[in-house]
Amino acid sequence: MRGLRLEKKVHLAVRVFIVIALGHLLFWVNVVNAITASPSKASLVELDTWMTTYLKENNTPGAVIAVASQGELVHVKAYGLANVELAVPVSKETVFEIGSVSKQFTSAAAMLMVEEGKLKLNAAIHTYLPFLPSEWMGVTVHQLLTHTSGIPDYEEIRSYDIYRHRLTPQDVIKIAQSRPMDFPPGTGWYYSNTGYYLLSMILENIDGLPLGKILNKRIFLPLGMTQTRMADPEAIIENRAAGYWVNKRNELINRNPTETSSTLGAGGLLSSASDMAKWDGALYDERLLSAESKTKMWTVASNFDGTETDYAYGWVLSDIEGLRSVSHRGLVAGFGTNFIRLLDEKLTVIVFINRYWVSTKPIAKKIIHTFVPRVVPK
Repeated sequence: MRGLRLEKKVHLAVRVFIVIALGHLLFWVNVVNAITASPSKASLVELDTWMTTYLKENNTPGAVIAVASQGELVHVKAYGLANVELAVPVSKETVFEIGSVSKQFTSAAAMLMVEEGKLKLNAAIHTYLPFLPSEWMGVTVHQLLTHTSGIPDYEEIRSYDIYRHRLTPQDVIKIAQSRPMDFPPGTGWYYSNTGYYLLSMILENIDGLPLGKILNKRIFLPLGMTQTRMADPEAIIENRAAGYWVNKRNELINRNPTETSSTLGAGGLLSSASDMAKWDGALYDERLLSAESKTKMWTVASNFDGTETDYAYGWVLSDIEGLRSVSHRGLVAGFGTNFIRLLDEKLTVIVFINRYWVSTKPIAKKIIHTFVPRVVPK
């Protein structure tokens, strides 16, 4: 009898183990299904058709769209031409200029220096760059990161064409100083590429290296991002897409690559879908940034009167199609980029196009509708 009772207990324990194991399996299956939606073949065909039409209607030579789940690419598709003159097709490995999406890498490098005690977010920028104009006195590093500094945007003053020319830091400062402060520091919000240019100068001053080498050493090499770098026009960069615009007759025209010195960390990088997926993956753990740094990086700025903005440290926090997200778009002469991390779905949408002044928002929304089918198009 003792043996029989023991056998029953063993059988009961086995059954309990199996039930628990199945429960865990079903739980994780549901989590994976929630995270990595698998659109039907018909939905993907419809997305392809829509993309082809959108690019044609907007006279856009080429594009790459991708979806990542916690750093793993679950969908990548290339369209059209990376170089029109040479008839080179876009591939999944094509690298595009990413414009202002660069700002999140600049902010990440800043947070790494904060972690090391080399940079203080509430320090005045004159602490690091004492030669800056006196009328910018009182602006802090935090305000550069959040566009609450009031320092005018040199790009707005001189247009996107400024990125086609070699500039010195003194040139950028002179352009920005040609206009009075937009508002006293911390009392308003206005997007300013000057802030991220100055932040780049601060990082270079601290580390004693050019920004491209700082980012490579601190972020790109550790994460295996081998295709991400400054968009130097003179460098031979494998798989680089050419950028385009249109003239007044809607004919495609070539655009010069961005000069590194004209933008620095405000918008001077290029990258690929696979590299951006690696970046996405690193934001789910603490391989690169501490949890505290990421919390700061994704906390929207407030003005002195308590008014909240929707901007954090190189990221926009908003609802996109009703879904919580951290994101940023990039627009630079010849290119457009969109990088959206859907927080609850753990899905990331990546969009690259090689034409200036064409919106990537409709593309991103179409991808979201395809991969998050519960979202109803508006």
